[in-house]
Amino acid sequence: MNAREQYIQQLKGRLNQLSTNDRDDAVEFYNEYIEDAGFSTVKEIVDQLGTPEQLSQEIISKTTDTSAGPTSTPLSAANNRRLKKVLYICLVVVLILILVPLALELLGLVIGLIGIVLGFSVSAFALAASLFASDLWAGIFYLGGGILLLGLLIIVFALVIWAGKWLIRGCKNLIQYLKTKFKEVA
Repeated sequence: MNAREQYIQQLKGRLNQLSTNDRDDAVEFYNEYIEDAGFSTVKEIVDQLGTPEQLSQEIISKTTDTSAGPTSTPLSAANNRRLKKVLYICLVVVLILILVPLALELLGLVIGLIGIVLGFSVSAFALAASLFASDLWAGIFYLGGGILLLGLLIIVFALVIWAGKWLIRGCKNLIQYLKTKFKEVA
């Protein structure tokens, strides 16, 4: 039997006056705490948590304290809130790591498409201007193509603005949702 098991066994024996659920929650919490902290000797555990007698009295006083309200498992409720908060923070970080590069990539794509359409329309106008001297109908054809491409550019601008507003509104709603979740957890 190692130091952790020995300490937990003594603690469990001193928590007999608690309900089974409260006792199991407390024992599970401190068992995981000691294991995660990496304490290898009873002295390290006692230095951090106190003797099993002291810790059991603290747990019993916190669990049976009626002034704090009707809480049957204060240890697991606090851990549950902390866990939810950590999960939401992780979710925000992952979303940022995914969405920022994606947004930059989409922005680059849109700028590139706008540049292509604008370049073709300018070249169509230049070609039309040079063809007016030699072939009137070819010049008119390329002038119409340039105007068509400028119209396409205006449509692309409108779509980009609409998509940008939609994305910004979606990000705003996501941030508001996460804020309300943080307030619920905290």
